[in-house]
Amino acid sequence: MFEDVDGPEQKTLLRLLIIAGIGIPILIEVVTFGSMMGHHLMGDTGDEAVPETPTAAEAGAGVGDPILESAAVSARIDAGSVVTADEGWRFTLTVNVTNTGSDPAAVRLDSVTTRNGETIEGAATTGQLSVEETDDVTKSWLLPPGERPDTVSVTVLTYPDGGSVQSTQYTVALGDIPVSNR
Repeated sequence: MFEDVDGPEQKTLLRLLIIAGIGIPILIEVVTFGSMMGHHLMGDTGDEAVPETPTAAEAGAGVGDPILESAAVSARIDAGSVVTADEGWRFTLTVNVTNTGSDPAAVRLDSVTTRNGETIEGAATTGQLSVEETDDVTKSWLLPPGERPDTVSVTVLTYPDGGSVQSTQYTVALGDIPVSNR
């Protein structure tokens, strides 16, 4: 194999190639092992920027959050759940409403929109609430299997003395509503 190598220059070149062929992989292994041991023994020094894994933060109302900016009522989500079933996922929402205005008022939960954009109709209302009166309204919608609620349409109705009923509709973004299979 090395019979055709003549002269000191060719022998030196051959030795350098053999040393490089064996030495470079060994050097890489030593540096890698040294780096692992350094991190293990010294811990993270904080000199390196560690990228954070982004988490999708749900921007919307959850259980206990207020949902209406209306001057006529204050409302907050008392309960919300999604229960899985074969025929679909049952989304149930309970909202506690207090009439904080000067006229009788009511709150109606209307349609719900899923995260894929499908709208499911339905309605439930508190009925007319006197000033400072509190009541709950609960509505349940059957969503397609695998779908979660994204928004709910809420209507505030006010009944001024001697005037016609005034309605204001709100679209409330929902946060992460828990899913269960109970």
